[in-house]
Amino acid sequence: MNAGAVRPKQPRKKFRRALAGALAVILFCTGALYSATNVSLNAKMLVKNAAVIAAMQLLDNDEYANLGRIGRMSRYMQDYLTVARDYEDYELGAAIAISKENYDDALVCTDQSIACYEGGEEGLGDLYLRKGYLYTLMEEYSDAENWLDRGIALHAAPEARLTRAQVRLSLGDTQGALDDVKSYIDTAENAMELLPNLINIYEATGDFQTAADYYTLLLNDETYRSDDYYLNRAYCYTNLGQMELAEADCERYAAAGGADAATADVMMGIGWMRQSEYARADEAFLSALARGYENPEALNYYIVLCSYISEDYARACEYGDRAVQAILSGEGGQTADLRLEEATGKLKVTLAKTDVSSLCLMTGAAHVQMGDYDSAIDSLTACLKTDGGTVFANYLRGSCLLTAERYEEALADFDAAIAAGEEVEKSTYGRGICRMQLGDREGALEDFDWVMLHGEDKELFDATFQMMERLLRGEPTETE
Repeated sequence: MNAGAVRPKQPRKKFRRALAGALAVILFCTGALYSATNVSLNAKMLVKNAAVIAAMQLLDNDEYANLGRIGRMSRYMQDYLTVARDYEDYELGAAIAISKENYDDALVCTDQSIACYEGGEEGLGDLYLRKGYLYTLMEEYSDAENWLDRGIALHAAPEARLTRAQVRLSLGDTQGALDDVKSYIDTAENAMELLPNLINIYEATGDFQTAADYYTLLLNDETYRSDDYYLNRAYCYTNLGQMELAEADCERYAAAGGADAATADVMMGIGWMRQSEYARADEAFLSALARGYENPEALNYYIVLCSYISEDYARACEYGDRAVQAILSGEGGQTADLRLEEATGKLKVTLAKTDVSSLCLMTGAAHVQMGDYDSAIDSLTACLKTDGGTVFANYLRGSCLLTAERYEEALADFDAAIAAGEEVEKSTYGRGICRMQLGDREGALEDFDWVMLHGEDKELFDATFQMMERLLRGEPTETE
């Protein structure tokens, strides 16, 4: 080189990248750098559909996250050594922060990228969309919708509309969510790829037929099918009242080794109850127990209800006694409630508080039907001790106590029933019998006279007439 020649300047970035690459190789075996370049953001590990789609879009467009380990280490050191930053540096910083799920830093870097950006509208729109995706992952849905709106206005990417659909659903804007889903389907090159992440929109808005149709598409596609979709489609059929189709899907799901076969049985039980097919509902709940349903006590209430309505009183007594005992011992007191989580599209069985009063009442009534009055008295007493104890239990218990010749106790129950206007005619007749047996002739005649004047039950009228004749003839009562 001539003495007077000027040495050309080496590009700053080229030198910096070379240095970063060398340092990366040197530090390859150091745990700190290796750990620092892990990509922790994983869309498959996320639960909510909005987060899944947002993460997929961020990772698809993240050059850093898609590099191999050596490449990420080199870029990481490049970012670490940079002091004066420009657009490319902020973009690298954002990419690294996203891969590490450090969304606050990613937002800061993206804001700086926006400030430095000198390109066209579509590229700016992508930066806005990134902010929308980041706020979605942070579950700050109002901010997410704002930035997605701005990004879509400049770059109407189909996936961005689908993300906004889930965000809008989280904000309660179901119509806006549907509009975005329809736009996505119309414009996406391969709508099947993200189809599982949009069906929950239709389920949340009650369009179960469309949701079922989409599940059918997925089940017929070898690339995207999953046996879990049988369970989801069965849920749609259940809500459509198409129980035979739902049952067939549940059987397919169980045959494929579905992990939530017991949940499917619970769903079928609830579906059959909606159709007033209580015997079939009962069998479904019993099947759930046989499959090892994780909260068996939660099904007892439904089994008692369905058994009682379908007149299987022995079963109602069996499961009713079991449930009442569990509640009294503090081990029960919950029922199963099946619902769809809007944000995930997953079926979930949650636990709700059991109507203990109703459970005890049905159990007592079943024992009455079986002629086991002592057990009926125990169940009805438990009913009356609950906060929601119904006065109808007083009438039933009074009748059982009367049969057991416990007249004073029965009299108190009939008094309570009459005062509350519950089964007044029968309770007045029962009280008359109690008074007669306890030697209160005037009280008995007063009750019988009321039944004769106001009663509408012919059989009860005839029985009352016979009791009055007995009293008027002066026949002795049991206590005399």
